[in-house]
Amino acid sequence: MIKLLVVILNKDKNLKIILKKYKLSFNIITYARGTASKSILSYFGLDEVKKDIYFSLIPSSLEEKILTEIETKLKLKRRGEGIGFTIGLKSSNKFIKDILESSDLVMPGKNEYSLVVTIVKEGLSDYVMNAAKKAGATGGTVLYGRSLGSSRTIFASIQVEPEKDIVLNIVSNEIKNKVMESINKEAGIKTEARGVIMSFKIDNIIGLND
Repeated sequence: MIKLLVVILNKDKNLKIILKKYKLSFNIITYARGTASKSILSYFGLDEVKKDIYFSLIPSSLEEKILTEIETKLKLKRRGEGIGFTIGLKSSNKFIKDILESSDLVMPGKNEYSLVVTIVKEGLSDYVMNAAKKAGATGGTVLYGRSLGSSRTIFASIQVEPEKDIVLNIVSNEIKNKVMESINKEAGIKTEARGVIMSFKIDNIIGLND
């Protein structure tokens, strides 16, 4: 099985050395900002302004080993240093599958958290974060994207702007539905934010500390 590894780090940390060690070929890095309040003590490691976000495809046979090394070498057990998690992929093209699937071994996950992804109009990510916090979410991360089109488009009689804010919230499964309902009410597709909301089950996670 193939997993998507996502690691959100302060910009002074370097994950590339670890990824190179395991000869992982499918890696992407992008940049974002954290959104947690200063009064929250880096609970999710997402309250710094500038963040590096790494996306990497890994075989499940290496999942536990890679997560342990990232947590140890990048000191993610300390609050505010960052967070990492894996999501199982349902399918991929044969080229990726042949390279990464060296074993049928699947590591059991804790399955206690979910990733809530909300895509809204540019500049309206605060609507999402305020709604998520009302429902019990702590922090989040904002990426910036663009629709595949240089101008406004019409979808289901709704005008869609090309520039987008992409908000990532990691929440416990206990409050996931509540968080999504709150976001939908404040920033859903029928609001000014024109938000599209989805969630993904997290298989394993590092960097969350009491």
